[in-house]
Amino acid sequence: MAQAQANSNLRAMNNSAFSRFSAADQALLRAQIDKAVAADADGQSFEWKSEKSRASGQVTALARNKFKGLDCRNLRIQNSWGNQRDEGVFRFCQQPAGPWALAGPVLD
Repeated sequence: MAQAQANSNLRAMNNSAFSRFSAADQALLRAQIDKAVAADADGQSFEWKSEKSRASGQVTALARNKFKGLDCRNLRIQNSWGNQRDEGVFRFCQQPAGPWALAGPVLD
């Protein structure tokens, strides 16, 4: 399983449901991101829910693409903390050494 090395980059979601996530919640999210970047089919979704907090979410694999010469995949990430919900599309790219990393939000 590819490991998405997005710890610090995911913090870019300040003032969002993500900003309330504990380290354990973030680990649950990262596990679903790892599954989504490796998914065979576009549209495949991976849900998660913390048993210890109000955090939950869904990660959906979208189109594969090239960005700055790297193999990438767009993911729709939906995060929830109780009734607070956030959603965005983010580009993850496979680094030359092998791990996947957050390249940033998809703005186009």
